[in-house]
Amino acid sequence: MTRDKTISMKEQIINKSIRLFIDKGYNASTIKNITDAVSITKGAFYWHFKSKNELLETILNLYERTFTDTLIREVRGIEGTFLRKMKYTHKWVTEFAYHNRDFCVCYLTVLVEMAGSGTGIEEKTKKIYLKYLEFLKELTLLGKKEGYIRDNLDINIVANAINAFHNGSLLEWHMNHNKIDGALFARTYGDILLYGMIKSGGQKKDNLVEPILTG
Repeated sequence: MTRDKTISMKEQIINKSIRLFIDKGYNASTIKNITDAVSITKGAFYWHFKSKNELLETILNLYERTFTDTLIREVRGIEGTFLRKMKYTHKWVTEFAYHNRDFCVCYLTVLVEMAGSGTGIEEKTKKIYLKYLEFLKELTLLGKKEGYIRDNLDINIVANAINAFHNGSLLEWHMNHNKIDGALFARTYGDILLYGMIKSGGQKKDNLVEPILTG
């Protein structure tokens, strides 16, 4: 087997497994499910991966390297204000998700499925999650210092909200990608994220400044 064919087969296993983990969940997906999806023998699978766990670790490492680490490195390398960095972050994240929808949804699926499992996979998914969240906190702190973010907002909660906005938008796009215009969807939620959706004066008119939840 040539090196090119080895890489090609490994990529096929990864791609089919990503789809399976979304559809069935990681725990419910078996080696047989994977080999059937790729049309290979179990021996061919074990030639590339020692176990299903190693396969998932490979997928998570790839996600961390190509999404989280690359985004953080590029944004930190940009000169300019919080607004410029935040706009770039939104553009980069949406373009990555547009071209790698299943890859991103697979990560979120595994993150939720493994929560509370006490496994090494849970530790790995949390590590990626927290790395991205700390990056968002770094951005929001810059926004607070530069006066873009309101003084009454907690930067940690703002970072959580931005992360939730991105993740929720990704899942909405995943569920409706064949029904809505992806570019328009990305622009719309980007505008809402950065500028809100209430017209100037609308908050005072309808008293929307009051908190929705009270504790």
